[in-house]
Amino acid sequence: MQDFVGQLKERNVVRVGAAYLVASWLILQLVDVVFPFFELPDTMGKPILFVLAAGFPIALILAWVFELTPDGLMKEKDLNRAELVNSAGAAKLDKAIIIILVLAIILLLVDKFVISAMADADVDRIVDDGQPSVAVLPFRNMSGLAENEYFSDGMTETLLHLLAQVPGLKVAARTSAFAFKGKDIDIREIADSLGVNHVLEGSVQRSGNTVRITAQLIEANNGYHVWSENYTRDVDDIFVVQDEIAQSVAEALQLKLLDTAPSSANAVATSFGTYNTRAYEIYLRALAQKNVGSYSSLPQAEGMFKEVLAMDPGFLAAKTELAITYQMQAETGIISVTEADDRIRPLVEQVLELAPDDARARSIQATQNWTRANRVNGPGSEQAVAAEAVLREIAEDNQNDPSLFLTLANIAQQSGNNEEALEWINRGLVTDPLSPRLYWRRGILFLNALDDAKQAEMSFARGRELAPEWTAVYFGSGNVAFTEGRFADGIEWWYRAMALDPRDHELPASISGFFYAFGLNEEGNRMLQRAQAIAPQEPFTRAGTALSLMYSKQYERLLPVARGILEDNLDNMRGGGFNIALGGYVNAMMQLGKTQEIEPFFESVMPGIGKPGFAITGGNEFAMRFVLAGVLAQQGDYDRANAILDELIVFADDVFPGWRGNDYLQMIVALIQGDEAAAIKHAITDLDQPLGNNIGWQMNYQNDIWLKPVLRDKKVQERLGQLKVESDRAGEEVGALLAEIESEIS
Repeated sequence: MQDFVGQLKERNVVRVGAAYLVASWLILQLVDVVFPFFELPDTMGKPILFVLAAGFPIALILAWVFELTPDGLMKEKDLNRAELVNSAGAAKLDKAIIIILVLAIILLLVDKFVISAMADADVDRIVDDGQPSVAVLPFRNMSGLAENEYFSDGMTETLLHLLAQVPGLKVAARTSAFAFKGKDIDIREIADSLGVNHVLEGSVQRSGNTVRITAQLIEANNGYHVWSENYTRDVDDIFVVQDEIAQSVAEALQLKLLDTAPSSANAVATSFGTYNTRAYEIYLRALAQKNVGSYSSLPQAEGMFKEVLAMDPGFLAAKTELAITYQMQAETGIISVTEADDRIRPLVEQVLELAPDDARARSIQATQNWTRANRVNGPGSEQAVAAEAVLREIAEDNQNDPSLFLTLANIAQQSGNNEEALEWINRGLVTDPLSPRLYWRRGILFLNALDDAKQAEMSFARGRELAPEWTAVYFGSGNVAFTEGRFADGIEWWYRAMALDPRDHELPASISGFFYAFGLNEEGNRMLQRAQAIAPQEPFTRAGTALSLMYSKQYERLLPVARGILEDNLDNMRGGGFNIALGGYVNAMMQLGKTQEIEPFFESVMPGIGKPGFAITGGNEFAMRFVLAGVLAQQGDYDRANAILDELIVFADDVFPGWRGNDYLQMIVALIQGDEAAAIKHAITDLDQPLGNNIGWQMNYQNDIWLKPVLRDKKVQERLGQLKVESDRAGEEVGALLAEIESEIS
């Protein structure tokens, strides 16, 4: 054995093997760095890996047979090693290994300090298009008195509100502007971060009954003062002085930046804020809780805003922020969309009654109109299209409301216009470049629609930098990890989110479903029990309960749970509860031999669901009608099934054009149409997705009665077997992490 090892060394086989492995590693690193940079498909990486792996034994065989000498390449059998004092081949191989290692180090440095920096810059890049723009920094309180802190912050708030009403002037949003409060950063750096060409800063100094305010407008590219003014006032009522000076500054800036006379929008100044110091203090605390955006913080923000309005019912900004808080509560699942709409509308109407041109209130009202039309009349309905047109009109007139751009991004993505959705988000980032919500939404779009996990993670990471207490950006990174097959990393991200907001029942309910998918039933039950203890009747918890019974195939217990969800017509946005219950109910009824009872139950939930021309007003109606078509086909009633299907396809092509890219849906369509070959083809394509994109494969393919023609195909069976092995392996990986976490706790 020692002689053989000696031969390997003597013939430089070891050196060749080492050089080959190092060179292969360098090539793979180059692929990893260069392919994403030039947007080359990741699928090209696998053939390169296979070629390198296949070449390794060939390289070793060639090294055994041949030797590199000063006279060239010679066969080992023709070589007289006694005449070789020093192997030229060995020296050259050593040099080659050193050169490759140096190149590898250079590549790693380029990736870290050049390409990664360029990618990070791409995330944070804010375009200054030359349009007049300004960031209003929080005025500095020079006296140190808390009373003057409210005065200086209040004047900044009022200035932001006034300038945001000025047509043609881009104003950095409050979230971004206040991020620089109390920080000693160069004006040009701030302007570059916020994408503006001017910065307004100022200070407040009070002595006795006299207050002195300094305001100055600075041109960002050179640091020159374009305009400045000092105001000295006797303070009989500090908030009256605040409004007076804010109005004066706003008028001066409008004249200086736009060369236009002050607009009538400035007349809303005195009705925007409050003259109550205590109310303003609570208002600032409420804003901070609202911006955290969690299950724990949003109810606190709601209570504080209500306390503020009890002190000062005319504080319009508090009414607007309370309305936005209700929007965020609906997004988070604290209240339903309908409940939020009922609370938001009266608040917005009160604001618009006193300030009919208030841009933010108009945006909120238009958003609610679209949401209601989409829910009541259906996506793509005349009412929804009209509401969208109003939103677009407001967006053209109001470039300073990032929440409006978020709504338009959601509308665009729902219609399958993903690039347009990205444009709206980027427009929002121009106005509010330090908004964690915009970066979170950008990450969701890249992950779910644009299939770019790297950009998604960069967006979520930026969101965490800006809002380290916001759970959504942690959960987003967990989703990225799952997509990339890093399941333990994903669970770890979700546990971190859960620790940040222990009152959020949706996090453990969601995690339980992934545990069940990986065969970790005990762990899934613990997570579900946590959700049930916090909020037993909330949609996410009920969906999680149905899912647990589906995985365990407890059909008798599943039926009442699924029926309850369907009868309550739960909002599918909250954990996909309606769709989970729909699939679970149909599967359970078929397994129990009660297929004939499905349609009558559907009719009791949605009268007319099986009749021609049934009006679809939302996703739940569409889903139930689609499943009904499948049930009818299973019963052999292909005429009715395909009549319903034809109507659904026309509707889906108009409202959800992206559905044709969903192979699972296409498989069901093909089965209803009686095309088994097409159904099998779509099933194989669907199942060929990586496990991270196909966690729910067991739920999708467990109905062996409905999917019998597909499930008996050998290729489908083979792929399902592979997914089972991959799921078990992922379960072991996650289980090891959970054991480690539990040992650290104990």
